Amino acid sequence: MVRSSRVSSSFAHWTSAGDDATVSSTRKAVVADLQSAVSEHQFDSETLQDIIRILEHECLCWKYYNDGKLPAGQDAGAFRQTLETSRTNQLVMQLSDCLVRSISPSSHYERELQSKALLSAFALLHAQGVRALQATFHDDLRTRIADRFTDLKGVPGQKAVFAAETVRKIQSGYYLCLAAEYAKHFQKAEPIVVSVVSSLVNLLIVGGSITSAAMGTGPPNVQSTLQSLEKAFKPFWISPNALFQALCTLQELTRITIALHAYGEAMAGVDKLTYDKVQQCCDKLGAVIIDKIVSIVNSHQGFQDDIGPKSVYLDYFVAFFNRGPTELGRYFYQYGLLDCISQLSGILSSDKLSADLVNTISRIIATSKEPSYRWKCMEILMRDPIARGSQLGRLPEAVARYNPAMNAQTQSKLRDEVKVIYELLNEEDGILLTPATSIAGPQDAAAEGKLSASGWIESAQPSSTITAHAQKSSIQLSQGSMFARTRYHRAGLSPDGLHAYFAAAKDLYLYRLPSGTSIRGNDLVLHLDTPKSEYKEAVLSNSFLAVLHEGRTDLLEVYKFGSHAQTYSLIATEPFEATSKEPRWRADCLAIHEARDRVWIVIGGRSSQCESISSTIRIYRVDIDGQNFSKHNTYFHRSRPNPFTLDYVKSIAFAPDGRRLTCVTNNNRILIWLLSNNARPIQPPFQITKKYVPEMNARGATSATLFQTVSGNPYVLCTTSPSRERSKNNGEWSFVSAVGAGPARVPPQLEHNLWRLRKAKAIIAGAASPDGSVIALLEETGRILLMPLVAQEGGGLSSLDPITLDVPLKSQKSASPTALRFCEVERRLCLLAVDPEGTVVRLHFENQTGG
Repeated sequence: MVRSSRVSSSFAHWTSAGDDATVSSTRKAVVADLQSAVSEHQFDSETLQDIIRILEHECLCWKYYNDGKLPAGQDAGAFRQTLETSRTNQLVMQLSDCLVRSISPSSHYERELQSKALLSAFALLHAQGVRALQATFHDDLRTRIADRFTDLKGVPGQKAVFAAETVRKIQSGYYLCLAAEYAKHFQKAEPIVVSVVSSLVNLLIVGGSITSAAMGTGPPNVQSTLQSLEKAFKPFWISPNALFQALCTLQELTRITIALHAYGEAMAGVDKLTYDKVQQCCDKLGAVIIDKIVSIVNSHQGFQDDIGPKSVYLDYFVAFFNRGPTELGRYFYQYGLLDCISQLSGILSSDKLSADLVNTISRIIATSKEPSYRWKCMEILMRDPIARGSQLGRLPEAVARYNPAMNAQTQSKLRDEVKVIYELLNEEDGILLTPATSIAGPQDAAAEGKLSASGWIESAQPSSTITAHAQKSSIQLSQGSMFARTRYHRAGLSPDGLHAYFAAAKDLYLYRLPSGTSIRGNDLVLHLDTPKSEYKEAVLSNSFLAVLHEGRTDLLEVYKFGSHAQTYSLIATEPFEATSKEPRWRADCLAIHEARDRVWIVIGGRSSQCESISSTIRIYRVDIDGQNFSKHNTYFHRSRPNPFTLDYVKSIAFAPDGRRLTCVTNNNRILIWLLSNNARPIQPPFQITKKYVPEMNARGATSATLFQTVSGNPYVLCTTSPSRERSKNNGEWSFVSAVGAGPARVPPQLEHNLWRLRKAKAIIAGAASPDGSVIALLEETGRILLMPLVAQEGGGLSSLDPITLDVPLKSQKSASPTALRFCEVERRLCLLAVDPEGTVVRLHFENQTGG
């Protein structure tokens, strides 16, 4: 059987059915989002995997759709070619540009996928009939790939300490060399690859035939289809450059099979019949291609003993660009064959790998003098995550019988290599590793730099006419019975200011907030009650409500709601149960961000064992249609040193655009991560540490709010609850600080203490206007303070005297970070504030002007 793989929401949207206009619009939006993430260098491995899937799907259906060979009853949208040549060109430019930049110091998997995505983009350009590139772009492309080769510094056969980085560099180098071979097709002088690439149309026709077979409309005999293909390519196999010709053919067949498999996975929850047919076809096709490769490998008995690279990657590249095409050596050829098997074994379960393949692969592991061959073969045998754990322990001993002379030292070396490959494959499959087995090394943490004040020179901040006069309204919340009064402890607002929730221990109400001052009973959107647990925390996006329950087992519930009364549905329930590997996990806080096609829910929590606290951040993803809910593997605790050592998260929040995540820890540190478009940390966090009296919970830092100025510079507003010893600790002021992309020191002029608050009581929540021109602060007394922000000479921001609204909220010791919100109502900036007793304060600003 074919093993299931994870399907991202981006690719699921890409393959969704519909009429021409709907499909085209959806796909253009998906590509635009991915391109934006790449061009702005806010991407991760999942982003690149999405790009690869989309490019390969386009190759698969290019000829298929254009020839009109659509299966009866099959929607045309899924097989329609969407990417224009200009869009593919843009992707090539963006992918080649990001090749010279490292996503993070610890991540080499992304580099590998960058090279593979560039290869897929070149293949699609060929399929689209592109034969030449503009001179300027062609020269830039050569320079970028040259820089990437220099940056890799990966040399097959180098005698160096074996590490995960070594494997990734070799793999990246292989894909980059293959991409360079494809790129040669765009030069004036035809290289050896032209004869193969010009036959890509034949390959695409075969791809269409295979898809037809999978859909039930074409020849069902996959074997005969491949025999015909082999016959068509026979001249290439016996030509002077037969090695590369054969490798290119097999790589393209592998691409077609994997693209078809990805399409089948996307259909799993939509059309079960299509899914089954496609998976059966991939099962047969993958097995036939692997058998062909095994027969080739076996025909070169002993290649693993005496074949190594003729030159380092950089030498090969210099020869390629400066002296024309070089002979593609047997090293690249054999490595490429093994890579094809590795890719195909990624979609097949381990029980479908033939005995002949297992024997061949085991022999190479046991006898190869070229380590990169050995590592690639280990990948093949451990591709199936279900069987991976068992292979980890028995693989070295299992292959020892193929080399009776293997001594204990060699077996020990094999065991170390197997562990590294095991962790690499877990990383690819999104299996979270514990810090003890993390592949990240002590050099992962980026060297701490210093922010430059010159980079934070602000243009004139917009100014508003601010009045202290606000509107007040109230919601008549249920007070329970005379003998059991209901006490509400939490209240918060949605980002658009249209909804507010109010939480008590056993009840939670969600109301729609009208623009007027009166709120009626029919403005109630939903009422939840929980008899067996208590509501601990909640948070709203514009369409979703996430709720934390506290009880014997903490619980997350996610609801999708409409604008009318009782129009809501429970989307997902996630209990945080204790396991043998992890004691009970206590969820402490949560945040939510609603994007165009998905919603991210992030939860900060901790577990305690043997008087030791272990804190982590978990992220969940919900598709905007509410159909799919999944835990999203993240690595917030994996940077070195672990930012949560002897500490835990007590408050957490997204930036308005979702590109950063900030948390306040129990030790009063502010941690801010720059996120990829898949909500994964790109590098270790930016940190701010202030001195406070070591008091728990409400004392010290109380909230952190991210915002941007009109200049695009990021800042954080941190609110504080000063202690009685504030005079000893520089006032323990709330403050506004510039934010770095990673670890960095902030110069004094970029960190502004809000000293104009003077003797204000504890500030328990804060908010910033969308343009960063004014901040709002909620005092524990219920007072709401507004402070205009202005550009400071020399860089950064400073504040003016606070303005106190004439309408306060009720006093409270703590508040939700969303109890204060700036939003736009009827094209005017508006400040909203709520408290747990149902008070709603609304302040409208006059139109802003530059000042």
